[in-house]
Amino acid sequence: MENIDNNLIVGLDIGTTKIATVIGYRNEKSGKISVIGHGVAASSGVEFGEIQNINRTVDGIVQSKSIAEQHANMQIQDAYVGIAGHHIKTNLYKHIIYRYGNNDIPISEEEIDNLKAEVFKAAVPPGEQIVDVIPQRYIIDDTRETNSPAGELGNSIMGIYQLITGRQKEVDKIRLCGNNSGTNFKDIVLEPMASGIACLNEDEKKNGVALVDIGGGTTDLIIYIDGSPVYTKVIALGGNVITSDIAKLCQISFEMAEQIKIKYGTCIVNKSNENNLITIPRPEQEAIQISEPYLSKIINCRVQEEILNTIKKEIEYSGYQNKILNIVLTGGGANLRHIKELSKFVLQKPTRIGFPVNGFSEDIPSELKQPMYATALGLLKYGIQAEEHLRVNTDEEENTTLEESRTRTLFGGKKKEKDNGPKRPKDPSGGGWGFLEKVHSWLTNALEDLH
Repeated sequence: MENIDNNLIVGLDIGTTKIATVIGYRNEKSGKISVIGHGVAASSGVEFGEIQNINRTVDGIVQSKSIAEQHANMQIQDAYVGIAGHHIKTNLYKHIIYRYGNNDIPISEEEIDNLKAEVFKAAVPPGEQIVDVIPQRYIIDDTRETNSPAGELGNSIMGIYQLITGRQKEVDKIRLCGNNSGTNFKDIVLEPMASGIACLNEDEKKNGVALVDIGGGTTDLIIYIDGSPVYTKVIALGGNVITSDIAKLCQISFEMAEQIKIKYGTCIVNKSNENNLITIPRPEQEAIQISEPYLSKIINCRVQEEILNTIKKEIEYSGYQNKILNIVLTGGGANLRHIKELSKFVLQKPTRIGFPVNGFSEDIPSELKQPMYATALGLLKYGIQAEEHLRVNTDEEENTTLEESRTRTLFGGKKKEKDNGPKRPKDPSGGGWGFLEKVHSWLTNALEDLH
C-alpha cells in the first residue's frame, strides 16, 4: 500500500464566484495525479478577481477547506493559492550576467536558473510586488538569440523576461486571508499559469497556443511558444458581468439571470431558438417573457464585443499572433453554448474547450473534470511539481529554497536593464451602464412591451 500522507498537496482557488480546495498526490506507479478530497464554497468577498471583504472570503476558504478535509480525513495546513485581478501588470525586463573566465565552459541549467532567480530581486515601483518571472528568450554575447542557451558557449548571457507584478496590497490581502483561515500559503501562483498546467499538453505548448480562462470576475490570457509561457494578461471582465447585463436589462435578480444564462443562453444569435419564449417569474411582480434571440443578443454583446475582441487585441499586441496555432478556452465561461464557434470566428484560430485532465488520473471525481476547476487543479499540479523539484534540489544542495525550485517547475559584475516595452492599448470599459447604453436603444422598446 502506497504511503501518501507525506506527499499530499493542496491547491486553493479563491475565485469571484467560488472558492475551491483540492487535495491530491502523484501516484508513484502511474505517475498520474490523484485527488482524494475536494470542497467548494460560494465566494462573496471577491470582485473582478480581487478580494474586497476579508471576513467573507475567509468564511468561504474555511468552508471549502472543511469539506475537502472531511473527504480526505486530514487537516489542511499548507496550500498553493492563485492570484488574478486587474492589478496584475506585465513589463519586459532584461538581465545580463557576464561569464569572465568561463567562456570555454558550456552554459549550465544552473546558470539559467540563477539568472531568473536574480530577476525576482529586481526593483519595482512602490506598492508593487513581483508575482512571477516568465523567460521569453536569451541573447548570447549580444549576437545569438536562443530559447535554450544551456550547452552553448559565451562570455555573456542576456535573459529577456516578462516581469509579472501585482499590487502589494492585494498580495497582502491574500496572505491575510490565509492566516485568518489557518492556512499557510506556500506560494502564490498566477492563475492563468495554473490553468495552463492543467489544460494544455506539451505539443500544444511547443507548437504555439493561447489559453483563455474565462472566470466569473476576470478573463485570463496566457500564450505558450516553443514550450514556454511568453505572454500573459488579466482582463477585468468575466462571466459575472454578462449575468449582470441580463439582470439589469430584464429587471430580475442576479441569481435568476445566472440560471437563465446557463439554461437558455448562447453566444451566437442565429443559433438561438427564435420560437422559444422564456417565462421569468419575479417576486411580488408579474412574470415577464423574453425570447431566446433577445437573451443571446445581450450575451453576444459582452462576449464578442468586449471579452473576445479584447483577447484578440492582446494577442496582436503580444507579437505572437502568427506563431499561435490554436486557442484553448477554459474556466466557467467556456461552458457558454457556442463560445467555441464564436472564438474561432473572432480570433480566426482553431479552438477547443480545455478540460483540466492533463496529467491527472482518470478516477478523479467527474465534477472536477470541468473547465471551471482548471485553476484549482492546476494549482494542485503546480504544488506537486514544485515540491518534487524542491526535494530533488535539496538532496543536491542544502540551501535550495522553494523560490529557486519554482524556476524549474514551470520552465523547465552584473548589469540590469529595465524595458517597459511599447505603450499598452487602452482596455475597454469594465462594465456597468456605460456599456449597456450601446445596446439599450434597441432593447428599450422590447423591455417596455414586457410590462
